Order: sequence, then structure tokens, then C-alpha cells
Amino acid sequence: MKTISKENISTLLSYDKDSGIFTWKERLGNTKSDNIFNSLFARTVAGSKLTSKRSKTEYIAIKIHGKSYKAHRLAFLIMEGEMPDQVDHLDRNGLNNKWSNLRRSNNKDNSKNKPIQKSNKTGVVGVNWHKAAGKWHARAVNKEGKRIDLGRYDDFEEAVKVRKMYEVEYGYYQHREEVDV
Repeated sequence: MKTISKENISTLLSYDKDSGIFTWKERLGNTKSDNIFNSLFARTVAGSKLTSKRSKTEYIAIKIHGKSYKAHRLAFLIMEGEMPDQVDHLDRNGLNNKWSNLRRSNNKDNSKNKPIQKSNKTGVVGVNWHKAAGKWHARAVNKEGKRIDLGRYDDFEEAVKVRKMYEVEYGYYQHREEVDV
């Protein structure tokens, strides 16, 4: 299987960093397969919308040389010459591949910035009702990516305040969904 490189990808795809859209480039050869490809795909949007089975996140995947690549990783290859292991979408929209919306990431950072889970009943990430204690429980993820206990509180607002203070102190992304990208 061919290894994908910045030089190789640049002959196949165009990436518009302002829209985040990839388009197929015209193939320069004059073979029958090049002519068929050009008539069907050249200058058309590349990729398909897929949904991750694990996280249920939607993203764009582009198949090159028989292998599927996530478009946000290809954006890094084109813009910086390498593909990071993980890419974070600042607005949490896996379909938005604008360069201004992407950042290099890792498991530790991604664990800090998960969207609120559907099962969350409080509307605040990291704060839940601890039934056995009869108190509000605040939790977070530390620098090593491990869940930590921030305490139990009689008052919901106090638990939220403690959680928000931790987010600020340890570099969680505040109001990510409000980022203008």
C-alpha cells in the first residue's frame, strides 16, 4: 500500500482552508482510467460523511489508494506536512474542517473537552447528584487524564462553581461551542 505524503496528497486533492472542503484534482495522465476519473470526479467535493461507532461523532472520510482517511487529519497533512494522531474540532462539529476550527490534540486534552452526555441530568459537565450521599458531586479529569473528585456539596451552584474554577485553572476550553470559526 502506498504511504500518503504531503506531496502525494497535493497531486490528488485541493483543500480550501476557509471552507474546510476538499475537492478532487484533475488527473494529468491520458489513460482511460484518468479520463473516466476526470469526467466523474475532477473538481467535485471529495469524501463521504461517516459516523463513528464508538463516539457517534460524524466526520468526513476520504478514500485514497484503497484506504480511508479522516479529512481533518488530511488537512493537517496538507497544511503542516504531517498527520497528528488526534485532531480536535473546536466547535465539536466533526464535519467542520475549516483550518481555523482544527487543532492538534491528544487523549488527555480530548478527555477534558467532551460534549455533555445525553444521560446528563444537570446540564453541567462534571456535576451530578450523588444519591447515596444526598449531595451534589463535582468531578473532573486531571493533567494525567484520570478522573478526580472535586468534592460533594449541599448546594448545586457551589458544585458548579468548584467545577468551573477547576476548568479555568487547568486549561479546559470555555464556551467552545461559541467559538467563531
